[in-house]
Amino acid sequence: MCLGVPGQVISITGNVASLDVWGARVDVCLDPINETVSIGDYVLEHAGFAVRLITPELVADTLAQYEIILTEAGCDPIALDVAAELV
Repeated sequence: MCLGVPGQVISITGNVASLDVWGARVDVCLDPINETVSIGDYVLEHAGFAVRLITPELVADTLAQYEIILTEAGCDPIALDVAAELV
């Protein structure tokens, strides 16, 4: 099973966006999205591509669900944030 990862757009150059994904910077190709993507938007990233925009109404729920998944898998989402700051 493959999961997309939500990330917030922090910059855009051409068709490539840089995302903040739990404190890590990830570059993704925007070609699969047929909508205008702006800085501050959230997108779902999978395999180096932004596959869809996440509406502002769903961002908090989506991030909360991922935190539950990470916690149940034995990862501490807060520790991931702290570790990303140390890098």
